[in-house]
Amino acid sequence: MQVVRWTSPSGTRRLLTVLDDAEITRYRGVAALALPRRPPASSSFAAGPPGRPWHERRAAWRVAIAGATRRADAVVASDVRLCYPSIGPRAIRLAASWAGGDAEPLLAFLAMAHDVAGSGLPIGPAPSAAIADAVLAIADAEAATEGVAPIRWVDDVVFAGGRTEVARAERAWRAALAELGLRDHEGKRRAIEDPPIASTASQLARPAHVIMRSS
Repeated sequence: MQVVRWTSPSGTRRLLTVLDDAEITRYRGVAALALPRRPPASSSFAAGPPGRPWHERRAAWRVAIAGATRRADAVVASDVRLCYPSIGPRAIRLAASWAGGDAEPLLAFLAMAHDVAGSGLPIGPAPSAAIADAVLAIADAEAATEGVAPIRWVDDVVFAGGRTEVARAERAWRAALAELGLRDHEGKRRAIEDPPIASTASQLARPAHVIMRSS
């Protein structure tokens, strides 16, 4: 196991964890024990369906945002602050409970990985994405009970709908994150002035469309 520096095409710098064949096999195995099935409440386009190329899933996410924002009175976009590093034992045990799995072998593997990769989930290996999705699906479900499920790509979320429902759903999302030991990124939370023109996630982030940072 080693950590390497990586720069995305957009210039974002990250520290990625690289596992050898035995380590990735073990990680997949303990993740499958913890999460034997994908949580039905998941709103993440990044996590499925299996076998669909990531760029098609990304395009589907953008299409979903475009459709939702055309019909919306209010739109809020946000993400989770330090998502992978913040996912700890409590969040993993709750996700495993939802999935009917056993979290302890996974937690033992992650405790070993922390000596090299730091706290939370290793960034890079595919099982980390599945684990993060299962954790955030808990917050998805809480938001959906208030009338608006987030349109999510990994930890990037968009809420679109009636003003009251969006406000309630976003509050429920943040409260659920807190219960999981996570928190949303207040510096990136945006409310959109004119939802119909915000047809993609990149447009949602443009300062020209920001009217406030919700509290």
